[in-house]
Order: sequence, then C-alpha cells, then structure tokens
Amino acid sequence: MYPGASAGIRIACLNHKGGVGKTTCAVNLAAGLAGMGWRVLAVDADPQAHLTASFGLAAQPDQGLAALCRGAAPELARPDGFEGLSVLPASAELAATETALSRDEAPADLLAKALDLCGAFDVALFDCPPHLGPLTRQALGAAQAVIVPMTPDFLSLQSLAWLLETLHEMAGPSVLGIVLGRFSDRKRLHREVRAAVFEHFPGVPFETCIRENVALAEAPSHGQDIFRYAPASAGAKDFAALCRETADRLGLAGPGAHGRARR
Repeated sequence: MYPGASAGIRIACLNHKGGVGKTTCAVNLAAGLAGMGWRVLAVDADPQAHLTASFGLAAQPDQGLAALCRGAAPELARPDGFEGLSVLPASAELAATETALSRDEAPADLLAKALDLCGAFDVALFDCPPHLGPLTRQALGAAQAVIVPMTPDFLSLQSLAWLLETLHEMAGPSVLGIVLGRFSDRKRLHREVRAAVFEHFPGVPFETCIRENVALAEAPSHGQDIFRYAPASAGAKDFAALCRETADRLGLAGPGAHGRARR
C-alpha cells in the first residue's frame, strides 16, 4: 500500500518542461481510474486550463481553483458520462491568482487546506503548470506523490535529472513514477532514452509507455478523454495499462471502493 492511499492520495502530474504530455497524462489517468471504480478529483492548476477544456468544461471567473484559493466554497464540475469523476476547473483568472500567491507570500499549505473542503476522494490528480512557480509549489505542498511525464528525447532526459534533483532538495513528495509518452519502438533514439531512464532511475519508470497515437491529440478538441473518444485506439490501450499499473503502485488494484463498473 502506498503511504496515504487508504485515506485518499493526491498526485501532482508535473514536469517543468513544457510539451511533454502532462495534461494528456492527467486527463486520461483521471478518466481511467474513475472508470475502474475509484472516486477521482482532477484539479486543473494550470492557467492555460487545458485539462478543463479536455473534459469539455469551462470555468467562470468566480469559479474553480482561482475562487477556491480566495476562500470561496468549492464548485466542482462533473463531465458528462462519468460516475466518480469530479473536476476542479481552471480559468484565465488563475494567472492573476498565481501572481497574488507570489506577492502575498501565501502559506505553503493553502491549496492543501482548500482541497479538504472538496470532499473525500480516492485519488486527486493535479495538472501543474510547466514551471516551478507558486501554483506548482502549492500542488507539491498538497501532494503525496508525483508522476513525471516526459518525451523520449535527450533534452527531456536532461530536464528529468534536474527535476528529480530539485524535488529531492525541496524535500517534496516522492516520485510515484515516470511516464514515457509519444513513444515509438521503431525509433532508435526513443529506445535509447527509455533504456537510459530505466538505467539511471531503477524502479521509478512505469513499464507502460504511451505510444505515438493521433487519437490522443484529437481527443481534447472533442472535449473527451481517450476512452470515450477512441476506446479501441492504441492510446486507450496504453492508458488502460498505465491506470492498472498506477493503481497497483498506489495499492488500489482491483475494483473501486464502491464497486462501480467500467463505462
């Protein structure tokens, strides 16, 4: 059992490097774990609000994470077709919230305490901004674990080493796993990067790699996760495997606490 999983665990989906698939990972892990029967909260902590849009949602300026950080009561959204999945959405106002958090020297546990008002969940997943700014630090202060998505190139590998060292120096949450996305076994560079990640960080990378798949890129424009948009696609199969592996690492393997069937 992963520490804290029995009471619900909060996971930051994080990489300070942009374009590595953080939102894709957060959206489809949230959808997949909810489909396995777990109560999941997906938190959009990025002012770009891509997780919110990927679920076909939108937040008004006085709603979502920005409002919660100001002390408002939480207003959670529930995407159509889901049981057990709630979303704390983001809006452009979150950029001003981040500035205020920095200027006002907000307490490090502001987000953690605010999320306590959102109710009980088996898993909460944070989609973090592509930098280690105030919102990301709040997410790290609230999280018990980190999932690091990355792409199979050597610049990402360099950034990964720096990120893990930074998390260690911050005495932040432990790394639950590294997810290698946009992977093609036919490309030598991809195979070399995968081998290097497994060699340098033994036991940390997930065995599942997310293959290059056009459906994963198309799904957000339809406001859908990969399981609803293209359930027979390679992307859906890979994320289903990643969800099972994640649940196993968390000690959540098996049907959800309420016995909900898959969609």
